[in-house]
Amino acid sequence: MISFEQIRYFLEIVRCGSLNKASEHLYISQPSLSKQLRQLEKRLDCKLLNRNYDGVEPTPQGRLFYEKMSGILDEFDRAVDQVRHFKDVHQLRIGGLGNLVTYFLPRYMENLKAGGKNQVIVDTCLSNRELVDGVESGKFDMVLLSNAEPQKDIAVIPLMTEPLYVVFPVTHSLYHREDISFMDIILHEELVLYKDPCTIRASIRKQCNRIKITPNIVLELDLTESLLSYVSRGNGVTLLPSIVAKGIQDPSVAVRKISQIPIYREISAAMKKENVPFYLPMFSENTASP
Repeated sequence: MISFEQIRYFLEIVRCGSLNKASEHLYISQPSLSKQLRQLEKRLDCKLLNRNYDGVEPTPQGRLFYEKMSGILDEFDRAVDQVRHFKDVHQLRIGGLGNLVTYFLPRYMENLKAGGKNQVIVDTCLSNRELVDGVESGKFDMVLLSNAEPQKDIAVIPLMTEPLYVVFPVTHSLYHREDISFMDIILHEELVLYKDPCTIRASIRKQCNRIKITPNIVLELDLTESLLSYVSRGNGVTLLPSIVAKGIQDPSVAVRKISQIPIYREISAAMKKENVPFYLPMFSENTASP
């Protein structure tokens, strides 16, 4: 039977290009190393190395065996290391609304991993309520919320406030406007918005109620990607948070800041109160990735 030890010996011989150097690295005598190599060649029924005055070099079969086994043993070593340190790795379970998981969370991912001490598991939900329930039940260690309400038993900490942007096709007449007001959008545009329940939708509704105007909503969709797809085809305009709008790479749509009566959304992290000292520093802007 071929052993992992024999394979490791062979790989080290190829890396060193010499049995003598390999025996020094492996802390094994050269005769013992040669014996292990002969046994491996016997098991494989082929010659793996050619000896020359400079040392050794792999035969075609030896080169193939080296290339295949290098990756396999690297993966084996990683698996062994993960199992050995399994108790040292903490699973950090994070929930969030879809656009926060996609556009906001990545900049903090290295902080959250804590140098490999945390295995970060991320899941998305459609509502703040579902996420808060997840913290209360223990499903999530922390969650990312939009325009969150205070909670009795859960700490809700604001992280960032951002404006909403209007998003429209580059062929739209708004493309040539420098100033676009919320009133212009609500009075004259067909809107493609997130489905309820949605905190962004609630902010838009609140502003519309304040100015006593009913918006012309032509489509309601769940996903940001769906909103952008319909907007790019000219089915209307949409309103998105700045981190989402600025991340759009579709050349067929344009984004503009709303100049008058701006609407904002607040991003918060929620977690059990006893976990705040441990988790909140992970969202420090000083150590976040750009």
